[in-house]
Amino acid sequence: MGSGYIGYLNYITVLFLASGGYILWLDVRNYMKKDSKREKKASQWSAWINISLGLLMLIGSWFYKRYYW
Repeated sequence: MGSGYIGYLNYITVLFLASGGYILWLDVRNYMKKDSKREKKASQWSAWINISLGLLMLIGSWFYKRYYW
């Protein structure tokens, strides 16, 4: 019985990466225009954490599928 992996990990990874890019693209730029330094810094942290989690999940998924699946 060859059943493949069915899950939501790919969707979550794409959402992390997309939301991080979206925050960097729109939020940070808007806070720069308003000269809101604290909000800009918080948005940058949030965006880079999302992108980092997305990349870690992508690498972890590849590693798992490559060596353990």
